[in-house]
Amino acid sequence: MPGRRIALPLDSVSLSAAMVDALLQKGSGDAALLYLYLLRHDGFYDNQEAARVLSWDELRLESALAHLGELGIQTGAPEPLLTPELPSRENAPDYTREELSEVIADKYSNFSYLLEEVQRCLGKPLSNRETKMLLEIVDHVQLPDEVILMLVHWECEKRRKKNGAGSRPHMSAILSEAYRWKKSGVETLEAAEAHLKQLSYFSSQEGELLSAVGIQNREAVDAERKYLNQWMEWGFPPESVAMAYEKTIFATGKFKWPYCTAILRRWHQAGLHKPAEIRAKDQPGSRPSGRRVSSGPAPAQPLTAAQQENQDRALEENQRELKRLLASVGQSGQS
Repeated sequence: MPGRRIALPLDSVSLSAAMVDALLQKGSGDAALLYLYLLRHDGFYDNQEAARVLSWDELRLESALAHLGELGIQTGAPEPLLTPELPSRENAPDYTREELSEVIADKYSNFSYLLEEVQRCLGKPLSNRETKMLLEIVDHVQLPDEVILMLVHWECEKRRKKNGAGSRPHMSAILSEAYRWKKSGVETLEAAEAHLKQLSYFSSQEGELLSAVGIQNREAVDAERKYLNQWMEWGFPPESVAMAYEKTIFATGKFKWPYCTAILRRWHQAGLHKPAEIRAKDQPGSRPSGRRVSSGPAPAQPLTAAQQENQDRALEENQRELKRLLASVGQSGQS
């Protein structure tokens, strides 16, 4: 029968022509299936999971993997990417006292020096349990000594800023942060410096305000910084900005800097800055408990967010019209 084209789904994975030719020439259906499995899982290989998905025993799986290795050597096609599994707390070793003492006494190991430096940063000797945590960072998480020291200094500084000069972080917090650094790929001095720079920014007032409006993992651009500086000048904490952000999303369906600023301007004009003040005074239907008798005209009420946005838009349009008018007058004068 004549050949025909088969429509493939839009979410199909793709193979290089060289790898297809190599698999066809090898004639190993298991190698092809395993390669498809690797493509489907972005190159990540776990023998137990692969055996479960493919319904193979260990011998068949190892044979298919060996065939792929042979194909890579014979044809020059890329070998499958085998991503190492990240360390986790669940599979961390349970170090014994003997192992701990042996590592500390090892004159060819830097662990004793690292232990002294960490104790100096924390201002106290580490217990056996805490020393085991430090060894877990070195041996299981496998962060370099210099990166570990940067991590410890950062945690000490963060704790000091939060709770005062005499406060120190717990080793459990340092251990948890070490796993996060490893997962984020922070394994070199350069990567640690870049990571700490980013953490410092997001712990600053500007960074906290930026996070409050749903923007993370980058610094503010100049146009955004104009709004952020205004909010800081008005004295709004991140929690209040987050409330304005939620109101903006609810009213417009997406975040708009001018609209959010209009909400904050209305609160600022009403003297509402802290979340508790805003919740108490800016609820729909809220009214003052007493009755006020005025001897003159009623004071102007703060504009709503929608009114303020319309007013800002009209002002911008008037300014553009004025510029066009001045430009036309200038051109007629030149003629």
